Amino acid sequence: MELHLTARQTGLWQRLMALTREQLMGLVMQIESTGTIERPTLTTLAQQLTLDDPLPDDRLSQRILSALALAQSSAGLAMSFASSWQVEDAILTFGTPQQRQRYGGQPAVFGLAALPEQVTASSTVKATPVTAGWQLSGTVKAVLNVTQATEYLVLAQTPPDAAGAFIIAADKPGVTVGQPIAPLGLHGLTIADIQLTDVPVTAADQIGQLGQGQRVMQRAQSLGQLFAGAITAGIWQHATDQTRQLALTEQPPLTALAPAMAITAALQTSVYNAAQQADDERSFTDAAQLAAVFASQNALAPFKILMPLIGDLAYTQHSPLVALQNDVATLPLIIGTDAQLALTFAATSLNDEVVDVPTAGPQTAPEHLVVADLHRVVKRLKLTKDVPVNVGSIATAKRVVALGRGAMEPAVLLQAQQLAKWIGAALAVTQPLTTMEQFSIEQQIGASAVTVAPEVLINIGIAGDDDYLAGMAGAQHVLSVNTDEQAPIFNHSQQIFVGGASEFLAGMVAALN
Repeated sequence: MELHLTARQTGLWQRLMALTREQLMGLVMQIESTGTIERPTLTTLAQQLTLDDPLPDDRLSQRILSALALAQSSAGLAMSFASSWQVEDAILTFGTPQQRQRYGGQPAVFGLAALPEQVTASSTVKATPVTAGWQLSGTVKAVLNVTQATEYLVLAQTPPDAAGAFIIAADKPGVTVGQPIAPLGLHGLTIADIQLTDVPVTAADQIGQLGQGQRVMQRAQSLGQLFAGAITAGIWQHATDQTRQLALTEQPPLTALAPAMAITAALQTSVYNAAQQADDERSFTDAAQLAAVFASQNALAPFKILMPLIGDLAYTQHSPLVALQNDVATLPLIIGTDAQLALTFAATSLNDEVVDVPTAGPQTAPEHLVVADLHRVVKRLKLTKDVPVNVGSIATAKRVVALGRGAMEPAVLLQAQQLAKWIGAALAVTQPLTTMEQFSIEQQIGASAVTVAPEVLINIGIAGDDDYLAGMAGAQHVLSVNTDEQAPIFNHSQQIFVGGASEFLAGMVAALN
């Protein structure tokens, strides 16, 4: 593989290749003959495929490499893990710290509804409010990993008209699995509908906030298209390797193999680059969809090149190329046909809303930060990008650094001014600081003063009275710093830093450096 991998990614690739050579050969033969794979086997493999770092900066790039490697042995096995990793990503992207700990403590296999068409806010599953949360009822179509999964990710409609994403345990009362589908290819992947009848869920089972379910599923859809592209590339590579072993001559000339190798390399590069965009927290929807369209439109092209090289064997039931053709022919069942993919691309590429970039909307519990996390905060919030020269007033600024009683020391004020300058933020204050010479009433946030709606609001040393909370209600992302872990401001923040203002500001300046 000619991708430009980091040292960590190269080590992962080498481990994956050793795994496929030494452990998967017998398992793959069993999967192809029986069409099934047991949950304990998948769980054991999941442990072997666990990333060394649970939250590396290149998490999705590593997952794409894993899908590429697995697909060179078994496309069905690769798709089983890919669908599970889509749910894993939803938890890591939109879940609370408690949910990340709950589901990230040990490797798991998740189930996910197939999403071949444009995801809409509507869902056949309805959530009825009850005292402890909701009860889910309805049918979830085409769930992947249905018999192996321990949990499923489903989309449900909650009153009055909000889409919510929920994780439900497979063994919960009211969950009924339908008759599995026997797909043409992708052996080992189980697909079936599940029926939900008054299945109880609580806020602890909700991924993201209410109304964010469509966003969760749209990102899962984009990742599914990306994984499908990676698996297609893995199948093509597998077909090329098989042709080299079975060719009528000892080694087919490179001129004969070159077209198949070129199309495989193009798809590998496409999906890997899209995964890097996702890891950099840039929009990757268009890149994922184009990779899926390219893979779908060219699904059989390498086989037309390779089949003549192995002679009559290519057209018998013993031909491995026929089985691999069946694998790529089954992928539209998971991600949609050429026409569906084209319609999805047209719809989303014309939509200005970015749905696949992780955002830290209000969650059930805020994320607790320490100094070591601040470099990730700078990257995630893109604080070093598009830094304006003129930030304007606090009412119109896209980034605001707000200071309260806990930030009145001269040294802290200087640090805050430096931070605001480096990230292009307007400086705001609470009422007590308006009496200081360097601040004015025009910089005071509050319902009775100036209301703000920045993309990022960093509160430093602010407790958060009712007037201030009303004034900052329009902020998209709120990071708050206070020494009092019971400060009211923390209940209205996505990220919190319990500690001194000076410690936080020094950490932010170091992260920016």
